Amino acid sequence: MKFNEIRSQRMDKLPFKLGQTYHRVEEIHDEYGGNRYSGIAPCADYPYIFIFFGEAGEWHGYDDELCDDGRLFYTGEGRDGDMTMDAGNAAIRDHATNGDEIHVFESEEGPWEVTYVGQFEYHDHNWLRLPDRNDQMRDAIRFELVPAGGLEIDTGVSDLDEISLDELYEQAESSVSGEGRTTSESSSRTTYQRSKVVKEYALRAADGVCRGCGEEAPFLTEEGEPFLEVHHLHRRSDGGADHPENVIAICPNCHRRVHHGRDGDEFNQELISRAEELHSR
Repeated sequence: MKFNEIRSQRMDKLPFKLGQTYHRVEEIHDEYGGNRYSGIAPCADYPYIFIFFGEAGEWHGYDDELCDDGRLFYTGEGRDGDMTMDAGNAAIRDHATNGDEIHVFESEEGPWEVTYVGQFEYHDHNWLRLPDRNDQMRDAIRFELVPAGGLEIDTGVSDLDEISLDELYEQAESSVSGEGRTTSESSSRTTYQRSKVVKEYALRAADGVCRGCGEEAPFLTEEGEPFLEVHHLHRRSDGGADHPENVIAICPNCHRRVHHGRDGDEFNQELISRAEELHSR
């Protein structure tokens, strides 16, 4: 199939499965093309741009961050000297205009092993000062990428408090696929970030009680609401997403325990089990 024919088709099924690990050379580049050694790899014969990130990028002066709300801050290409907005960098910025899809992978410990994080879209970029691989300061590009479909959904209402817990779950669940659902015929509509809808669901479901230790929230916010933090049970790179069944509201102490405690991994497994029990009822 020729390039233009492929580009004109709607990709109803992604070529990769979220959270699955692939051999970068054999299963990605040999199949679709793109430079196997580049962090940004546009394909000549397919409307795909592959992006790779991981700890090794820090050795080359890259500063990448995958946030809990789904955004990816990604440093542009160029190991030495000032970066320029061309080649792979321009491909990211202009991907929507060019009809290209951005597919992101996180590097694993094994040689050529990468895990599929998901399909993303360009949202913005900024210039900052970062060291290159020779520790020389240079002008660098940092992209802000968001999951395909965007981070915003139209709930059809002006206040999330107007939505019942069940309706909030439906909004949060449907927003993962970018579909969105209208729950009201009200003429006053507000577009919310997907992560905000999911967060609101987790907090509402907890009803002021930490899902980790079972204690009430340690204090009230200025608005008089119980203060709890929303934790993602599975990282996006492990197949997790902004989905109501992948979040849980816990107190700050339990949240720190998950991320910094000696038994953090074990405790997270306990939280996963509790969340599964809650959603099976």
